[in-house]
Amino acid sequence: MKILFSIILIFIGGCSTTLPNAKKITTEQGQFTYYSSGSNKPTVVFESGLGDDMTSWKPIIHEVEAFAEVFAYNRAGFSGSDSKNSTRNGQVIVNELRDLLNTANLKPPYVLVGHSLGGAYMELYARTYPQEVTGVVLVDPNSSKYSARCKREKLEYCDPPSSMPLWATLFFPSSVEAEIKGWSSTHEQVNAIDSFPNVPFALLSATHKNEKRTEKEKRGHELYIELDQELLALSTTSKFIPCDTCGHYIHQDEPALVVNAIKWVLDKAEQK
Repeated sequence: MKILFSIILIFIGGCSTTLPNAKKITTEQGQFTYYSSGSNKPTVVFESGLGDDMTSWKPIIHEVEAFAEVFAYNRAGFSGSDSKNSTRNGQVIVNELRDLLNTANLKPPYVLVGHSLGGAYMELYARTYPQEVTGVVLVDPNSSKYSARCKREKLEYCDPPSSMPLWATLFFPSSVEAEIKGWSSTHEQVNAIDSFPNVPFALLSATHKNEKRTEKEKRGHELYIELDQELLALSTTSKFIPCDTCGHYIHQDEPALVVNAIKWVLDKAEQK
């Protein structure tokens, strides 16, 4: 199940670091480390998955900055970033990101790019501030609809985790556990807003099959893919990009797929 897999990946997410030439800035919400480069608008904003810092995007970010302005940052708890907010759900994180972008003088509209739980944060940003968004790219996102559909089909492991494994608390900041505790609230916040901006929208999904999965696990994986495709129906300009050879980190396994998805969104946005 993708949710549990995301928690396992916390362990291999690595030490908290930054990209070269990163900057530090103080906002009303706290202090954050971020990376910004390139000059062509709109700004492409990267949001990492649970347990990851901005270096998660290293395989693609320098390619993208060749044709667009890019922005990546460390959420609270990772190198150089601290928040005044102990609650770590989607709405808090979206507000912190929006304040950070404004303080760094990076004006909308943005192309939002999010991986895994970071995809839920970017989806919430798009739903909350649709006028600030010109495109969206989600990389193997966690679906806010999964839990209810999973329970309806009587599958296993339907609910997101509510706490971090004890061993993981030895390696990762408390903010990661706070994001896990805020996971359900994040999905509720996404589901509470029906609208989604009608902007170019690409979604990359790890569609590989694992024959070692049980039948219920296989159905759970299929359900994620179905929900990914249903989400794309919210935009009249959308593209589903499967990867049968990728793991959860598509941007690291097949970087060109994500780079090309961003180019596609930018091209479609320019045509509108």
